[in-house]
Order: sequence, then C-alpha cells, then structure tokens
Amino acid sequence: MSESIFFNPGDSIASDFDFNKAYVSAQIYRHKAEKPVLIVQEKDGHPYFIFDEDAAIAQETAEAKKFSIIKKI
Repeated sequence: MSESIFFNPGDSIASDFDFNKAYVSAQIYRHKAEKPVLIVQEKDGHPYFIFDEDAAIAQETAEAKKFSIIKKI
C-alpha cells in the first residue's frame, strides 16, 4: 500500500524522469543536509520529485499536489 503526502511542487529539491538519477540526487542532498529526504511521484509516467521531508504540507492547499512516496532516504 502506498502512502500519499501533499507538497507544493515549487518546493522540490530536484526532479527527474529517471528514478536512478533522482535517487542519486536525493542521496547527495541527504548527505549534505543531513535531513530525511523523500522521493515521490504524482502518478506513473510523471517525473520523480525529491523533497525534504519537513516540506510536507499538513493540509491540502491550492498549490499542493498529492504525491505517492516511492522511497524515503
């Protein structure tokens, strides 16, 4: 079962259509920032986004989109 979370796409650290490239970017950011990082995707075929876990939006707002968590680093 996938977990859904809300983010403002403008707050993303990086994005890529290739999961492996997104994963490398997330690892680099995680190493530098020493904060939990999430790799998320809106739906299949869409790019993977990388977010700082603290950037999650508690409630849906006009700018927020619903993403599925793919991997937590």
